[in-house]
Amino acid sequence: MQHIPNPADLPSSAKLIKSTFVAAVVAAFLLVVAILPAEYGIDPTGFGKVLGLTKMGAIKTSLAREAAAQGTIEPAAIQPVQPIQEEVPTAVEPVTELRKDSMEFSLAPNEGKEIKLTLNKGERARYAWYTDGAAANFDGHSDSVKHKIDYRSWQKGRSPREEGELVAEFDGKHGWFWRNRTSKPMKITLLVEGEYSEIETVL
Repeated sequence: MQHIPNPADLPSSAKLIKSTFVAAVVAAFLLVVAILPAEYGIDPTGFGKVLGLTKMGAIKTSLAREAAAQGTIEPAAIQPVQPIQEEVPTAVEPVTELRKDSMEFSLAPNEGKEIKLTLNKGERARYAWYTDGAAANFDGHSDSVKHKIDYRSWQKGRSPREEGELVAEFDGKHGWFWRNRTSKPMKITLLVEGEYSEIETVL
């Protein structure tokens, strides 16, 4: 026997309208506070910057433009300054504290990863990174809590390999964001050597 609900148990039209209005307000709030900063770098309220979403959106937007222009741009945007070597080049001023690190990680299709070095103004780091074959979309950028710099790009493009020397323009974090825009998994190896105090994986 089919059960017929009691009309008294059903929500009234006023309650349905109120619920719909509340849902619309919550959705609009999430759109402005979280989705716009995280996806497009648009932050009308300022909460996105506090939560770190605005920088994520700026990187995504930058890499999306690179992906759309893959067929019309050159693979690399900036020529390397100094290739990484086993010994410190004589053309570079000697440093008192030098550290070396190597990192290897894999990216699934459309996956991204960010690695940053902590450098003070004027400090240097030589680097080389390469994939296991295919070109990766990349964005070299810096940020600084001390100087209230949320995002400053200094190199971007699409390439299977890049190497050079990074000289910090200000105290802060300096590094790279990679995204795999191919249809197959990709392996990336990063080699760094220099005066940085920390290296960290952000994403």
